[in-house]
Amino acid sequence: MLQVEQRLQNNREFRRVYAQAKSVVHPLAVIYVLRMPCTDYEPGGPNSSFVRFGFVVSKKQGGAVVRNRIKRRLREAVRLRLPLQQLPFSADVVFVGRKRLLTAEAGEVTSAVDELLLKSGLARN
Repeated sequence: MLQVEQRLQNNREFRRVYAQAKSVVHPLAVIYVLRMPCTDYEPGGPNSSFVRFGFVVSKKQGGAVVRNRIKRRLREAVRLRLPLQQLPFSADVVFVGRKRLLTAEAGEVTSAVDELLLKSGLARN
């Protein structure tokens, strides 16, 4: 489970990420990354970088059980990649799960998250 400081919680925060962020697309998921200066929120102290995550699945993907399963798979793949290296910026990140993620193997989900984090600049090889 992600810590409270590592989660996006308000609809306003999600809307801000959608409106201002850059996106990277993968067949299993989409990632939106909104980079910010390190001093915007400062949860870990002055000039410390942090990354907050949010997970979204559309109602088109299925009922609540299906949507929650997709989000759980994404959350676990991200949790395994934490902590990310020290970044020169802070970021709010939203993962949008797609239907194919439900039937994908665990290795496929992890490699998709790795690829999205690399392409978005949140992780390095």
